[in-house]
Order: sequence, then structure tokens, then C-alpha cells
Amino acid sequence: MNAPMSALMSESMNACMIEQSSGHRQAAVALHALGPIDRELVLAELADTDRQVLCACLNELDALGFGPADSAAANALARPDSDPLAAARGADVHRLLQHEPAALVAQVLSLQAWRWRADYLALQSPARLDQLRAAAPAGAVAPARAAFLSDAVRTRLSAQPSRAVLAAPRASGRRLPLLQRLRKLVWTR
Repeated sequence: MNAPMSALMSESMNACMIEQSSGHRQAAVALHALGPIDRELVLAELADTDRQVLCACLNELDALGFGPADSAAANALARPDSDPLAAARGADVHRLLQHEPAALVAQVLSLQAWRWRADYLALQSPARLDQLRAAAPAGAVAPARAAFLSDAVRTRLSAQPSRAVLAAPRASGRRLPLLQRLRKLVWTR
């Protein structure tokens, strides 16, 4: 490594270590996943000290060879209209998650401010709402778990039949009985 490059990396690493908190590191990783234009817009809104620390951390990530995020979650953030989970309706999510444990549902709800969240919560019973409140995570869901949960829910949403298919009349003009329209019955005690 040539002298100017090693000096730059050393200076960058020192700046990143000084006044750095885990919040700065998390913010740098999140910013690193954004496109260059969005990254600059966010950095322009920050105080000078925070911007310097984050820029140093971003330079360190680049120097270490970390490329921009290529995950489905990062792609969904770039195109929110194409994300089936972000575009879902509360009733669809309710139908999908109604038999899942409260802890899992609370984690899915805490991943971001979903447009369907209020509609989803309005469909819950008071007992279920209490369970969801009690199971709400104290902090942020771990990134790997968040990506797994959102990808799993997206996959299940995509595989779920639409309401039009469930309500469609048969060729005879009559609708199927409810039990025949359901794909899976869940037995509970």
C-alpha cells in the first residue's frame, strides 16, 4: 500500500474511532446501503461533527471492500411501490399472520411504519392487542432477523390467493362454501 493511501486509511479509521458510538456505526451501515444521491441528501442534513464521523465510517466501509447492500430489503426500500409487503392491506396481513405467535407478529410490526398497521391492529381482538403489546420488542430487531421476517412475509403474501380468487363464483354462478374456499383449517383447543 502506498504512503498516501495508508495515511488516508489511518486518518479515516482514527476519525471513525474518535467520538464514534454504536449509533454512528449503525447509521453508517444504513447510509452505505443507500444510493449516492440519497446518501448525500441525508449527510447534508446532519451537523458537521456527525457528518465527519459518518463520512469517515463510510470511507472505512469502502476501504474494507463492503459494497452497497444487495438484499431484497434494500431493493424494496428503493422501490416501495413494488414491495408487496409495503403495498399490502391490513386484512391481507391479518389473514396471513392471524395464527402466528404474538412475539413474531410484534417483531414484524416493529420493522417499520407499515401503511397497513392501523388497519391490521383494528382487526385484532382486545386480548390479541394485549399479547402484541406485551411481546413488542424493546429495541430494534436484529438486521438479519428483520430481513428474514420481511422476506418470509413477502413470500407468503405473494403465494396467498387474492380476495378475488377466494370470492369468485363457480361456473354455475354459485360461490363455493366457505370451508371449500379456505386452503387450510387450523385446529386449536
